[in-house]
Amino acid sequence: MIVCPNCSSKQLDGTIFCAECGAGLINAGPPESTRELDVSNIESHDSQASGLSTVDTAVPEHLVALVVISSRRRIEVDLSDEVLIGRADPTRGIMPDIDLGPFGGYDAGVSRRHAILSYYNGAYRIEDLGSANGTFVNGRQIEPMCATLVKHGDEIMCGTLLLRLEARNRQR
Repeated sequence: MIVCPNCSSKQLDGTIFCAECGAGLINAGPPESTRELDVSNIESHDSQASGLSTVDTAVPEHLVALVVISSRRRIEVDLSDEVLIGRADPTRGIMPDIDLGPFGGYDAGVSRRHAILSYYNGAYRIEDLGSANGTFVNGRQIEPMCATLVKHGDEIMCGTLLLRLEARNRQR
């Protein structure tokens, strides 16, 4: 048996990546960790101030967009199934559905496996996966491993990378 150096789970001999956390099990040098940030001075931004708007079209309820506030880039997301938010790490085989690396994810403290975004029973949910720098909804840190409801216009912060959820189904 191999013991994962990241999460201490036991894996079968010859396993290349941990089935629990995705960490590489082949000695590839010192692991790159997520940069720890001081989140005590995080400020919320007015979600209407950016001037971005959503166009109402005939799209299914499970289609949403995450807007990266700093660059105003839209990431279209199909929530037919839950999606992993994080940073890609091809060396360790971690390829999230929403890769925040190109949007400054490393500098913002986004973990490789940061959070899960999903649509279930008519509601959008986000769940922090025990990330190093936390996930925040409208400026409040959410409990790790506990799905939290989010709605159209809510600000989601992964580390210090600020996103806004834009959904067709604008729940109140």
